[in-house]
Amino acid sequence: MQKAEVSMEKENITRVQLTVAQWMQMRKDAPELVRDAPAWLTVTGCSMLPFVRPYRDRVMIRAVEPHELREGDIVLFPGHYLGGDYCLHRLYKIDNQRVQTFGDGNLRPDHWQPIENILGKAELIERGPLTIRCHSPRWQRLFRLWHQLRVLRPLLLLPFRVENKIRRMIKR
Repeated sequence: MQKAEVSMEKENITRVQLTVAQWMQMRKDAPELVRDAPAWLTVTGCSMLPFVRPYRDRVMIRAVEPHELREGDIVLFPGHYLGGDYCLHRLYKIDNQRVQTFGDGNLRPDHWQPIENILGKAELIERGPLTIRCHSPRWQRLFRLWHQLRVLRPLLLLPFRVENKIRRMIKR
């Protein structure tokens, strides 16, 4: 995800548009406000295909503490070393105070990083009329199956990669 807009909704606040950097600053300045108010992101990259589609799906992120993280969670973190401002990937491994992430649409995991880099985790994915609850047993089973099929990802992701390449060519 290159640049993202955050939309926060809370009882007293109808809707606030922020950049992720502004949301991060609010996390530092008023953690109780950010903790209770979900942030909605529109993903711009393809690294979470097929579960999160770029420019079409919205993801609800909640701020979390490091002890709340579990392998398999979809998390938001600074992605400057991956070529973007922020990144939304799945937690692949947790080892004490560091984590390794892996985009569902990628072929290999990311570098290890400090657990403090994790800004929040996905709770919901809105896909048109469909709402995916990331922690529901049904979706957790599907996510685990996808993880087990990672050896076949190059073949399974081919239709998505071709579709995105065609879309980019049409936009030019």
